[in-house]
Amino acid sequence: MNFNKNKIFDILVYIISFSFFIALALLLSGIFFQTSLNLFIKELKDIRLWNSIFLSFKISFIVILINLIVGIPLAYILSFKRSKISFILDLISTLPLTISPLVIGFAVLITMGSLNPIGRFFIDRGIKFVFTPQGIILVQLIISFPFFVNIAKTSFDSIDRKMLDSAKTIGASSFDSLFKIILPLSYNGILAGLAMSWSRSMGEYAATQMVSGVIPNVTETAPIEVFVKTGYGNYPAAIAIASILMLISMFSLGIFKYFNYKTRTNN
Repeated sequence: MNFNKNKIFDILVYIISFSFFIALALLLSGIFFQTSLNLFIKELKDIRLWNSIFLSFKISFIVILINLIVGIPLAYILSFKRSKISFILDLISTLPLTISPLVIGFAVLITMGSLNPIGRFFIDRGIKFVFTPQGIILVQLIISFPFFVNIAKTSFDSIDRKMLDSAKTIGASSFDSLFKIILPLSYNGILAGLAMSWSRSMGEYAATQMVSGVIPNVTETAPIEVFVKTGYGNYPAAIAIASILMLISMFSLGIFKYFNYKTRTNN
């Protein structure tokens, strides 16, 4: 009797899971029914399309580089330094996950504008964040940073503390422990975090649109280009860009899942 109940339960779980998968696949693939293959290929040859994609690539790689430089020290503090300060840092670094990207973009737009003292301070020194690639980097950094830090911290948390204690007994410094033990053992987790933060940066629209000014070849990233093409009614062009973004998301998600799986199996 229990065997039959378990079997029925398994069947129901699989039916629900596959139903969701099929619905999602149809929803995402449905955009391709709105254009012909010839029009799709024609739009892929448009230089403006590739300019927006290359701009997104350039900005997102700068973002993940900053994530790597700033995120690893912060993840180290959050994982190995338990204190009130680390709790506050954890709260602040995770906060962007709970705030609408649109609100983040609006906050950067106001704060870094010419009428705000903070914005005026940077503008007077020749640094502009509104309607510039620097502003896009800033908002995408704020939004993608928690993804990298949380994944890196989780990877650091999985390291056996006894191994680190043993290293200290033979004279290893915190610096040695970080670069010779922690980072090598967290390699897969760090790559997974970079993949997720890169994907989040590549696909960001709302916050980016608030500070970009939608300037062609300057601040018009790929997600913004999708919105612009849709607004003009040029669905083949929007579909071409959207399909590339979906492929990038699938690729980065595959990287994340692969290295996340390796992290769990190694532990």
